[in-house]
Amino acid sequence: MRLSASTDIDMCLLPHDVAATRAHAQVLAGAELLTDDEVELIEGALGAIEARWRAGALVVEGDEDVHSLVERLLTQELGDLGARIHAGRSRNDLVATDLRLWCRAEADVVIGRIVGLVEVLGRVAAPHAHTVMPGYTHLQRAQPVSLAFHLLAHGFALVRDGWRFVSARDAADVSPLGAGALGGNTLGLDPSLGASALGFETAFDNAMDAVSQRDFACDFLYAGALCGVHLSRLAEEIVLWTSAEFGFARLPDEWSTGSSMMPQKRNPDLAELIRGRTAGGIGDLAALLTLLKGLPLAYNRDLQEDKVALFSGAGRVRRGLEGMTALVGALSFDADRLAGAATGTTMWATDVAERLVARGVPFRTAHEAVGGLVADLERRGIGLGDAPVDLLKSHHGLLEPHDRYLADPQAGLRARSSAGGASPERVGEQLRRLEEVGEALGASIAP
Repeated sequence: MRLSASTDIDMCLLPHDVAATRAHAQVLAGAELLTDDEVELIEGALGAIEARWRAGALVVEGDEDVHSLVERLLTQELGDLGARIHAGRSRNDLVATDLRLWCRAEADVVIGRIVGLVEVLGRVAAPHAHTVMPGYTHLQRAQPVSLAFHLLAHGFALVRDGWRFVSARDAADVSPLGAGALGGNTLGLDPSLGASALGFETAFDNAMDAVSQRDFACDFLYAGALCGVHLSRLAEEIVLWTSAEFGFARLPDEWSTGSSMMPQKRNPDLAELIRGRTAGGIGDLAALLTLLKGLPLAYNRDLQEDKVALFSGAGRVRRGLEGMTALVGALSFDADRLAGAATGTTMWATDVAERLVARGVPFRTAHEAVGGLVADLERRGIGLGDAPVDLLKSHHGLLEPHDRYLADPQAGLRARSSAGGASPERVGEQLRRLEEVGEALGASIAP
């Protein structure tokens, strides 16, 4: 029993088990194996069981799992009538049904959390379309962008995560109820009745596949693992930005942690924990895939372990989204420090090369000429804005004095006006687009 019991893991499935049992009673009635009055008695007893569970008043008495618990309580209450509920139903199709119901509901919860974080990112980004900062590649300053542009990049990644959870929810929206142990039943039960009663989009096509596959759970954990990766990347930037070395942002006291030894510390522990727990979410996905890889059809008891990975992964991503929403909303940014990091750099180099391209110079020629100019200015210890005209011309005859205006990162920001670019005008479009797709994602949540 210590090895096989799972009530400590699967008790959260109780309302779904109650719903699946209620639906099965209706299926039995459709096959004239239960009367309407008997179904009413069963539904009343199931309602009482769920009410006791919600009140914390259920006692496990050697029950192997939540499914045997519900059946035992139903039989205790209704006698032979309760014992008749399992006709035409196997633990195999019941477990799969409960788990699909849970995945549908949990996906909507996670989607709601994602929508909340996307809204906060948009709200924090909105005032910063002109707040210039360095954009990075290889963690080296690369091109001038705005803080809003950078934050919006995280927002669009999270929207994609949301739609992956929509897909996972849709994958779970198939009823296995009526598949029995693996080959259906001989009682003339109609699976479509159970599917309709539980609000599933459709019923299974193949009973063996219905009880043995957990693709929908893998889809859910993949969505969660990738969402965790996106949260981790944002967390990593918060850790960097709030360090003294960057100084781009500041954590409020209530969302940071002091040191046990050093009184001056303001540690980004919440961001670090979100980043660290992503490893567990990736591990949950790997655990479920590994669990499934060697199983012959149909059901095997190994599948009891699917819930360990699934519930763990869901909890990680839900808590990560909640924590990140609070953290991003509480950040304050140092616009002067951000602008300072973008000023007096050579991030103008690509823009100057593209000015030459616009004048008919092949890009590789322009790249080489501007690379030489960058090296020359660095040797002289001066910036582009102070470059003598003859120095510009020595590197390429088509360089003009007014090209020196690109030394101002705001000029480089305004110039990035291509579709999806970092200019304030384009960022305004992206803010509106993020709001639109966020609303559409929110509207996908089941009422």
